[in-house]
Amino acid sequence: MTDSRTYLELLARGATAGGPLEGAGSGGGALPDRQALLDRLRDEIAYVERKVGVRADPDEVRRLMSGTGEALRKVLGGGADAQLGPADVLGLEAVVRADGSRPVLFVEDDFVDLTAPSAGLWAAVLARFEDQVRSVCAAVGRVDDPAARGVGYCGTAWVVGEGLVVTNFHVLRAIARGGERRDGRFEGRLNTAVAVHFGHEVGEVRPELRFPIRRVVGVGRQGEPRFEHPDLRGINFDGLDLALLELEPVPGRSFPEPVRVARGDDPLTRGGLASAGRTIYLVGYPGDPTSTTPDLFVRLFAGVRSYKRLAPGQIMAAAGGVPLDPRGWVLTHDASTLGGNSGSVLVDLDADGRTALGLHFAGQPDRQNWAHALERITADLDRLSHGGPR
Repeated sequence: MTDSRTYLELLARGATAGGPLEGAGSGGGALPDRQALLDRLRDEIAYVERKVGVRADPDEVRRLMSGTGEALRKVLGGGADAQLGPADVLGLEAVVRADGSRPVLFVEDDFVDLTAPSAGLWAAVLARFEDQVRSVCAAVGRVDDPAARGVGYCGTAWVVGEGLVVTNFHVLRAIARGGERRDGRFEGRLNTAVAVHFGHEVGEVRPELRFPIRRVVGVGRQGEPRFEHPDLRGINFDGLDLALLELEPVPGRSFPEPVRVARGDDPLTRGGLASAGRTIYLVGYPGDPTSTTPDLFVRLFAGVRSYKRLAPGQIMAAAGGVPLDPRGWVLTHDASTLGGNSGSVLVDLDADGRTALGLHFAGQPDRQNWAHALERITADLDRLSHGGPR
């Protein structure tokens, strides 16, 4: 991202989350001290080293710290007019994930470590909803495919019914080579040994929480070609990037409990839960090395890419307010995401800490992340869960 104004806003948010304050930024918000930010980034790197038992590449650490120091000098000194290049963006992305503004927290035993250096003020609200967050995290799994190059997985899925998970259609295509949507139905064959693994977390991986994928129950509609995004290949907001998969029962194992899904026909909320400015958190499996979003951990560490992680943030634009969305079923959010987060669940963190508001399906390096607003696709989910075409 080259817009320094957004980074100024995030750094001010991080200062509010506990960083030492230095003075007023160009937008009127307090900004933290440059050295304090670098120290917090070092603390976060050391924390991850302890968590995953892998030492960060020292040469990469030196390069990152040097580049980050220069990027901070530019943005804190130049304000909204600072010109940022790709190396500056990498450094600033590292900072905002370590300073308490937009962290990506490891999930361990279905919850996060509230003492993590990057947790900031998010720790208080997550602690308030600990039981609810645990129930959601337990229902989020990694879509495993032994044939997947490098990382062994293709995205994220989460439980919406007994033995039923939802993910993105483009994740399904990755585990079913040559699969297509025709007349609202899926045609293709799942790869051998694909499964959803709910227990792949930092610390002790729990193999008893892995379930083979039995079949494809239904898929979302394909968008009309005329609605293809003009700049981003494969993005079409007229389509529903969704797939429902049935898992194979395993003797002696219980499926995780389903996540509560917000409904557009709820007479109490009237489809208005996923409003702009609402606080949310996202749970999934970030870290695909092919991701377009910079991430320090992919560069510094070899073994952290596939762990379950939680990222808090906000809804930026509610469904109906996103450009190029003819059906009004896409929202944007600013939770930190990477490749592998496709299919992640977006959950309310204002009211109850457990209601799913969105299905994440794509993002850009400039922090514009897209999800299907679940309240806007209630009828589609009901129909697809019964195997009906769209």
